[in-house]
Amino acid sequence: MVIWEQYRGLAGEWDGHVAALSGGFYQTYGWSEVRRGVGWKPLRLLAWRGGQVVAIASVLVKRKAGIAVCWVPGGPLGASEVLDREFRATLGSALGTKLFYCRISLLRADQAAEAAFLAGAGWKRPAVAMSSGLTMSYALAGDDAERLKRTTGNWRHNLKRSGRYDLRIEHWENPDLDAISELYREMESLKSLPVQHSDAELAAIFAHCREQVIVYRCLDAEGRLLAIRAAGLCGATAMDLLAVASGGARKVYASHATLWELLGHCSRLGLRDYDLSGVDPLGNKGVFDFKHGTGATLVECLGEWEWASLPGLRQAVNWLVARKSA
Repeated sequence: MVIWEQYRGLAGEWDGHVAALSGGFYQTYGWSEVRRGVGWKPLRLLAWRGGQVVAIASVLVKRKAGIAVCWVPGGPLGASEVLDREFRATLGSALGTKLFYCRISLLRADQAAEAAFLAGAGWKRPAVAMSSGLTMSYALAGDDAERLKRTTGNWRHNLKRSGRYDLRIEHWENPDLDAISELYREMESLKSLPVQHSDAELAAIFAHCREQVIVYRCLDAEGRLLAIRAAGLCGATAMDLLAVASGGARKVYASHATLWELLGHCSRLGLRDYDLSGVDPLGNKGVFDFKHGTGATLVECLGEWEWASLPGLRQAVNWLVARKSA
């Protein structure tokens, strides 16, 4: 029998459970504190069986008019069979309301048995998903030469080209947040993108997750910042966290060189996998081809599922998601 309870302990202990369950960065204690800064209140739940933690859920909560909307990025962690009525009952009790909506996002590979269980337990696929449900998983095993063999010919050629431009790629141990923000604003303007990471969010990432974040930067021959790549670490895994490049970075293949050095750093740390984050082969083919070129494997995730105490809540949240993404 599985017993869910609310967690009120320390960050280090929580992250130990995340790592033990092969979890990702988005379920860490620090990441939920980052999201607190943009209006989400963290709520952490543990599931016990036989004296051992078998599942966890870092739940982000927003409330309005007595209704709680819950989002579980990259989780819950643990077998899907624990996401039953007991999980929802514990969540409702911790929220202090019977009126709530919950959406989960399971980033592991899709399995028919797990999907069937979730459907049978009352979970549904959202009418409007927030992501493609696809990601790229990069195996960090092997030295540089071995990993280079796994890249596509075009990606390998572009990486070699980057060596012609006297670029300086380095581990940025004390990142300048103003410089990172300036580069993001430049990229957003050039590509007509919405804000990717606000100044407040960037500050929160390095305030709450600094020990779990590795940053690499690329400078040109004059010392100008061209590109940044950062990974969030948890246990034996790493995940793409920040990726930004200037208008001139593409001409000198700065993104290839920067990512390659970051992957090498993670490999030397003895990490197992690097999640290159969500991909959309139709909506953003350029990014898809870039990530696939590293030799990463496309993963169709179990993905997003939702549950609502009232059908109308499900419709309302999906309407809001559709409106935000329009």
